Amino acid sequence: MKLIEGRTIPEVWTKAARYLQDRKGHEDYDLILHITNPVELSSEDSEVIDLVDGFLHTHGGGRIHTVAETIFPISDYVRNGREGVFKIYPERMERIHAYRKDKRWGCYAMRMLRQTDLEGKTFNPLEKIIEKMSAARRYKACYELVSGRPFLEEVASTAEVATYDPATDRNSYYGNLPCLSLASFKYDNTKSQVRLNATYRSHYYMQRTLGNLMGLGRLLYFVAREAGAEVGPLTINSTYATLDTGKAGGGAGNWNRKDISELISNCESIYESADKQLVSG
Repeated sequence: MKLIEGRTIPEVWTKAARYLQDRKGHEDYDLILHITNPVELSSEDSEVIDLVDGFLHTHGGGRIHTVAETIFPISDYVRNGREGVFKIYPERMERIHAYRKDKRWGCYAMRMLRQTDLEGKTFNPLEKIIEKMSAARRYKACYELVSGRPFLEEVASTAEVATYDPATDRNSYYGNLPCLSLASFKYDNTKSQVRLNATYRSHYYMQRTLGNLMGLGRLLYFVAREAGAEVGPLTINSTYATLDTGKAGGGAGNWNRKDISELISNCESIYESADKQLVSG
């Protein structure tokens, strides 16, 4: 188990990538990332995002924004607010899925927006989470949400949504199987913040993780804002983490260890240059 922490998403991703790069086999178990301000981006952070995004695009990988949108559709939220997330996005995804053989494409966000209860009725888990986080500002209440199960009152100010569905995912190993297993929201009464903890069954740190983190940061922002609370920290447990070369996990990218090493060094140089300017200034 290794804990890597920092202020922003790109900063922590860079540290985690370096850690995995230096490990034998470039992998680890229970790699925990803790980001204190997951919605803040400095000019250096933006530069790192652009650098990694350009790398992925050049080498045939998925763009960071595209990966982030599968977790939370920030574009729909910016254009149409809450309705864009709860109504317009799901309707568009239903139309897309009607013409795709892969019905689970983009499933992270949809599994948070559409699930079925024990009576077979469709409900919106994310909307329920916002309701519970908003109520937690006034009452001590806990609601745990898992796939197709009713809310359970157990722990104060907590709501969880599971994105792993054994009915459809049990026979899958790569590609379409959700790597994000659980998202747990907690309201911190001492700081008036919503916190988010996410568990990944496997995490590909080159092709997916930075985009995953950006998407989770946007998801946390949405829940906190709609609940009338502040944005708290984001904590990730990658139960299996690997610094992949693109093909693992069904990825389409193609890069080697030398490419990865150069990318990480360039990201580190951006932060080191900023630190030197602060010292000299």
